[in-house]
Amino acid sequence: QAELQKMSSNYTVNCLLDSVAKTCGEGPFWEPVTKTLYFVSIADGEVHLWSEPNNYHSTIQVGEQPGNFVSFVIPCQSGGFLAGINKSIVHCDWQAGELKRRVLHKVDPQEPIRFNDAKCDPAGRLLAGTMSLEKEAGLVMKPGAGSLFGLDLDGSIKTLDTGFSLSNGLGWHGNTFYFTDSVARVIYAYDWDAEAFSISNRRVAIDFSKLPEQEKLGVPDGLAVDADGRLWVACFFGSRVLCLDPQSGQVVSQIPMPVPNVTSCCFGSDGELFVTTANHWGVREGEQPPPQAGSVFRVTGLDGIRGTPSVMYKGSLPPISD
Repeated sequence: QAELQKMSSNYTVNCLLDSVAKTCGEGPFWEPVTKTLYFVSIADGEVHLWSEPNNYHSTIQVGEQPGNFVSFVIPCQSGGFLAGINKSIVHCDWQAGELKRRVLHKVDPQEPIRFNDAKCDPAGRLLAGTMSLEKEAGLVMKPGAGSLFGLDLDGSIKTLDTGFSLSNGLGWHGNTFYFTDSVARVIYAYDWDAEAFSISNRRVAIDFSKLPEQEKLGVPDGLAVDADGRLWVACFFGSRVLCLDPQSGQVVSQIPMPVPNVTSCCFGSDGELFVTTANHWGVREGEQPPPQAGSVFRVTGLDGIRGTPSVMYKGSLPPISD
């Protein structure tokens, strides 16, 4: 216990990019070779990049029409990146300075859904969850309409599980896979079969309604898994990142954040944690978001914490032709 107290007292939370997302910053991905942080601003249809070596921030308009949701960005080993645009997984790449897009898969055309969070497994295959469209943040139109999809290295797609209202944070530790439904306020654990690219034996790892002071925690959003298997969970409506032990279901420590709607986190190169937040998303009609809402924060000095790296999509993608 003493070690955990020490861990939770030496860290620093710095605002890295102030109010950079106009709606809902999400889905941070740290690319260690070029030292670049990727993330999205969902309802603006934007992919953002921040290059650490030259402290340069740039924005790419990825949603082709206004109102397109861009929910995740995952760089591809073969070039460009995958993005979740509405209910499609799209490969985006540059040709002669122009952004080209190719839709790889469109899912559930009849359902009122969109993609939300996504991540690659250690082998570089993409897992991406969908969610019901929302009337307002957290209030979904059709409960249980979301699914979890897997995009294999050969470009084929399959449904891994169904029945989620608001698919969210996902991650792995050994042969366990974690996946979140924010509306249910639950993080599920599954048995992960890497060879078969399948999941089974769903059970509840963390139930937010059973945690201490649960009414202050909001809902579980994006998450990162450290090298020891602890879950670092962004709390939307909860003003914090929680560190949870999925074996015991208990809170190990927490990092208070200066804004209420904390959306996701990922580890950087040295056990640092990048944290995305929402701006106007989740703020009541007529109210203003607080200062620094929509910022990306960087947490350093998490003593003894070793992160797990973000994984690129490693499938083979032919060049995008017109």
